[in-house]
Amino acid sequence: MIATPLQTPASASVSEEVYRAIRGAILDLTLEPGSTISENALARELGASRTPVREAIQRLERERLLFVFPQRGTVVAPLDLDEFRSAYFVRSSLECSAAAEAARLAGPADVARLRQHVDAHTAALAVADESTFFALNDAFHLEIMTIAGVPSVWSVVQNAKVHLDRVRIAHLTRASTYPLAPIVEEHRQLVAAIAAGTPDEAAAVMHAHIAKVLHRVDLLRDLRPELFEMPRELTAQIRTISGPAAAGRRLHSNDKSQ
Repeated sequence: MIATPLQTPASASVSEEVYRAIRGAILDLTLEPGSTISENALARELGASRTPVREAIQRLERERLLFVFPQRGTVVAPLDLDEFRSAYFVRSSLECSAAAEAARLAGPADVARLRQHVDAHTAALAVADESTFFALNDAFHLEIMTIAGVPSVWSVVQNAKVHLDRVRIAHLTRASTYPLAPIVEEHRQLVAAIAAGTPDEAAAVMHAHIAKVLHRVDLLRDLRPELFEMPRELTAQIRTISGPAAAGRRLHSNDKSQ
């Protein structure tokens, strides 16, 4: 099950709500990597017509979260190391620059807001509220972008980091515990560097903070290699979507995990 039938707020379109529901189910692995999904079944489950479901599938295909195969249906994209590396590059490049700029520009009120974010993280950690914790994590990173004067850049990071988030959530729910306390401590260190007005230190702390995911993806791939594998009977068809090189990379990746 993805969700109960949509309760669409007046401010959002049905198409957008359907898109968010399916995207969220891919992100949290309710829709398993490599599994086949049905447009008709999704429409029934979400209480929507087929048109917004079809539009959502098209958007998610462009984001490389779904593959659509003629006569075979729609498949949830496996966790993808190429997409993961690209997302890591985007996030590391932009967020390290933003941290440095925030350290140059932050005033006392900005630092106070960042400290309030860390306090909220600590409270969520104390009651093991993982969903709230990760929502607060995003809000903290957006706050740094805002202090740096580039809040709109966060949307670029969000679009890229879905491939990082899939690894994080898969690690949390399919492999082993994902330690949250170090994240809070790293956020404290970031706030300290920004408060001290030390751009190089802020960028270095941010880089170390984001780089932790590199270990997570290696551990997850060792423990759950099937999450990274496209069914072999569909691999050749990826060529019609991604080109021979991309298909070859995925096939080589699968071979190494066997």
